[in-house]
Amino acid sequence: MALAVKGSDWNEAEVQLCVDAYFQHLALELRGGTFVKAEIYRKLSDDTGRTRKSIEFKFQNISAVLDALGREWMRGLAPLANFQELLAEKVARHIDAIDHIPLVPAGDAGTPDHGFKDPAAFYLEPPPELNKAPLPVPDFIERLARKFDPVARDTANRALGLAGESFVVQHERRFLDLIGRPDLASNVRWVSQEEGDGAGYDILSFSDRGEKKFIEVKTTLGGSRTPFFVSRNEFDFCRQEADRYRLVRLYDYRKGLRGFEIAGRIDRYVNLSTEVYRAEFRARQAAQDESPQQG
Repeated sequence: MALAVKGSDWNEAEVQLCVDAYFQHLALELRGGTFVKAEIYRKLSDDTGRTRKSIEFKFQNISAVLDALGREWMRGLAPLANFQELLAEKVARHIDAIDHIPLVPAGDAGTPDHGFKDPAAFYLEPPPELNKAPLPVPDFIERLARKFDPVARDTANRALGLAGESFVVQHERRFLDLIGRPDLASNVRWVSQEEGDGAGYDILSFSDRGEKKFIEVKTTLGGSRTPFFVSRNEFDFCRQEADRYRLVRLYDYRKGLRGFEIAGRIDRYVNLSTEVYRAEFRARQAAQDESPQQG
């Protein structure tokens, strides 16, 4: 490959080399492997003629594309915006090639190793601030976000959802035990498993004073701002039980589990949009009544 001229635009071959190297090492990281980023930058710099710093920036651009699509990105490479459309297209092609691989193996809800041996040690952060004036999103990213819909992906990944709920059940029981309320800990219930998903929440737990808490759990492999699905039943229950309702959002599940809690009505913290419609066939008579009159 001809070495790049300083200040020139990145060409397709250079971008492809960076995308391939990024995903290769991301997969290694998710398997628990180790590597030295400086060595990756050095090799890519030798192959392309780009500076090691520019390679690092390109990797951060790849992180930004993945973050925009609700995907995992490499530790220590925080998303850096202002990436080229060519880069987004290369990332999308790679995702297309690997999307048949299950994100969480089926069967064992506890399979992903999130690193928390004691759920009681898990800290729930404050929720992210609601963006009053969100930054504009390029059209090509909006198009890719619709194609690689993280909401549909996480909702369909039942094993991931079960893993998150199981973790929160353990967290609630261990916490109540540690504060000297084993009586309450023994009454924590995994409602969605015992009764199904129709209750409007997943877990019944308690405060240290014995007050009921209704907990809905939403889990993603993506970042803290990855959108999630809320059913009408869940939102109706949230409004009815606002004083006792909690939504626990778990994110970065495989990368180093983190999470935050929303207390009360969730629409105080997130923008809710209608993207799913209920479609019913009209009665035959109603359809005939609306047909054009002949004459």
